[in-house]
Amino acid sequence: MDRAGSVKDLAGELLALKKASGSSFVQLSEKTHYAKSSWERWVNGKQFPPRDAVERLARLCETDPAPLLALWDEEDARRSAPESEAGEEPEGREESGAGAGEEPGAGDGAADGAATSRRRRVLWASVVLAVLLVAGSLLYAAFSDSGEPKDAPRPKPVVTVAGPATGCTLTGCEGRDPKKMNCGADAVTVRTGSIPKDLVIELRYSRACKAAWGRISFAQVGATVVVNNSDGAAQADVVHFDRDVYTPLIAAPDDGSVWVCAALPKDVRRSCTGRFIPSEEKEQQP
Repeated sequence: MDRAGSVKDLAGELLALKKASGSSFVQLSEKTHYAKSSWERWVNGKQFPPRDAVERLARLCETDPAPLLALWDEEDARRSAPESEAGEEPEGREESGAGAGEEPGAGDGAADGAATSRRRRVLWASVVLAVLLVAGSLLYAAFSDSGEPKDAPRPKPVVTVAGPATGCTLTGCEGRDPKKMNCGADAVTVRTGSIPKDLVIELRYSRACKAAWGRISFAQVGATVVVNNSDGAAQADVVHFDRDVYTPLIAAPDDGSVWVCAALPKDVRRSCTGRFIPSEEKEQQP
């Protein structure tokens, strides 16, 4: 499923819940801390909603939030995928429309060609593997029938599935870009917050990098976001254009805590997420 498909699926589910609840956008805004304009964008698939908003709507409609959150996690993983993937937009940035004078659908032919090319490579790899397996079976049968003593069966090697390859860990990540360090490969949003009624705050965490960063969405130019840890380190960034921005990385040791704060332009007051302690979260896992 492509990104547009998963967003539309999630939006369709949100719209169905809204209709089932009989609530208007104004009523949804009153029952949650999100603006009615935000709900209109989310249920119509114009923008990707925060995880907290999806869960709140499900619970408001007395529905199990797990299926909706699974759709949200799938799309969030695509948004946080490494920069090296083809066609990937920078994290936190909305997809732009066609450029000036560009025909709608330009580049579709190149995209189709690239997909076709991958299928051919997969097909050839499958054929080569099949040939090798058949050849190995024939050789085995030939030696088995030759009367020569057979080797004792060898133990099967233990295969260990490694985590994503990352460019840094802990304090080695301080001040570095999470996408360039591939920390987004296993990242999850562990804490959320907001500044009524539109700005959404997220604390992103990578277990492979043992690092975290802050991200804000639907913000104004001049809004700030700061990620902190219990060792006294901090990293920050400011929205210079568009409406989203994320901070550089900060160390997130197992026995420490991290959190994110954000503020609107020219506002000394800040809103913060709750603290996240990696070791406590691991203990709660089955």
